[in-house]
Amino acid sequence: MNDKYIRPPGTYYDILAHPKGIDRAIEVAVIQDHRFAFYFWFKWWKETERNLSQKKQTPPALITIDWHRDLGAPCNEEQEDLKNLDLDNYEKSALFCWNKLHPHNDGHILSAAYLNLIGDIYVLCKQDDDDDGKFIDRWGNEHSVMCFNSSGSLYEQLAKNDIGEIYFDIDLDYFTESKDSCGGGEDLTLTDEEDIMSLLDTDSNFMKWIIERMSGMTIATEPEFCGGMSNSNKIYSVVDRALFSPQLLSKNAKWKHLL
Repeated sequence: MNDKYIRPPGTYYDILAHPKGIDRAIEVAVIQDHRFAFYFWFKWWKETERNLSQKKQTPPALITIDWHRDLGAPCNEEQEDLKNLDLDNYEKSALFCWNKLHPHNDGHILSAAYLNLIGDIYVLCKQDDDDDGKFIDRWGNEHSVMCFNSSGSLYEQLAKNDIGEIYFDIDLDYFTESKDSCGGGEDLTLTDEEDIMSLLDTDSNFMKWIIERMSGMTIATEPEFCGGMSNSNKIYSVVDRALFSPQLLSKNAKWKHLL
């Protein structure tokens, strides 16, 4: 079966009008394991028929919000797996996410960049480290990789750059607080609802910038790093109320700021 309507296990997607209010639709995908975002970036690449290797057809940049950096680079063996992936086949690409991408859910971003499914990478995260630099894909294209510890500093950088389309990616574990260097842990608490709503405020300069350029959105629920399913659901409810009305996946969902 090679069907573009395939929905990999544990994933859902909704089709909404573009958040800018223009005559165009985009998809918003909800996934549990973050690595399945790779499938939707592949799917959106395939639907737009971009050429993987040509620099003149630069893919959308990725703006990702995540407790972790998730910037594990594919090793030599993983690079070979990516080279051998049949990108003409939706089913095989979906199975690849489950079977070949790292189960720690930290290798999907640079794996997608390796195939030039995404362009430059901007990460808003809480994990300490310095991963800024350049990543070279299999065709020699250069992808900038930049990490930020505040939405303000991220927006300042975005506003300086000439960026066209973007994919917006949220891992719900960003909205947790933890002293553990890897996130999670017994002392985990949830971010205040007001702070979540503030970050996703569609009247803010940051979210206005995102909305203007968004061509797809992924939301990873990652309950294990949210302290459990109940915590993940609580965070998801706040994110959903911040952005959509009625709720996402209700078949009638709309962008709240357009109502």
